[in-house]
Amino acid sequence: MIKELEDYNWFPKIFRRFQMEYIGSVIKWVHFYQPLVPVFKILLKENNTNTIHDLCSGSGLPAVYIQEQMGDEYKTILTDRFPESSFVNTDLVNYLKEESDVMKLLPGQGKCYTMYNAFHHFNHQQQQQIILKLQTANAPFVFAEILEPDIYTLIKIILTTTIVQLITAPFVHPFSLLRLLFTYIIPVNLFTVTYDGIISVIRSKSVKQYEKLLQEMVNNRYQLSVHRYSGWKGTVICITGNPKK
Repeated sequence: MIKELEDYNWFPKIFRRFQMEYIGSVIKWVHFYQPLVPVFKILLKENNTNTIHDLCSGSGLPAVYIQEQMGDEYKTILTDRFPESSFVNTDLVNYLKEESDVMKLLPGQGKCYTMYNAFHHFNHQQQQQIILKLQTANAPFVFAEILEPDIYTLIKIILTTTIVQLITAPFVHPFSLLRLLFTYIIPVNLFTVTYDGIISVIRSKSVKQYEKLLQEMVNNRYQLSVHRYSGWKGTVICITGNPKK
């Protein structure tokens, strides 16, 4: 199955970073993942943990946003197959510098695992393998997706990756003259971000498709669920796993 450019090893690091920073910034500006904050607080309390282990972190901005909403009693670990070396760690957020392949993940207890708009990068079988590992380890997780396979989502993505990117590029953090060069003068960013956005929509799943995926993995000791949060900002599909008490 066709993949996003950012998933290929040969894709230049600088363009992957610019893409991740742009997407992360947009999501942070509009507080896209705000509906997930209560979900996290309940899940972490039920599992008596204060550590969030983020997978496929990219820029780390979505996880940082959730961390800021959660409070100082929680800590977040960021990981990625292409870790962002420029990320500045804090007392509450630590980005591991070594490469981390989700397909080789060995989940541990005492953590809640997360993934923001990255689950669609994996095919059906891989998605099952990831969930099965977490289920077997009795580890809670929250996977958030902001894309659905429909024409409305596709139009929004094309507008966001073209017109909105042209308007907001100077305000993406951290500021970079190279970002402006590859957005306005040599518009590589416009192509790569738009291309990956379109492929992401094609690879995305609907709520019903995620429900079917989870139905194939029923376990009496582990609760799997899918919820859809809709608003003027768009839609967030929240896939959760929670050990039954």
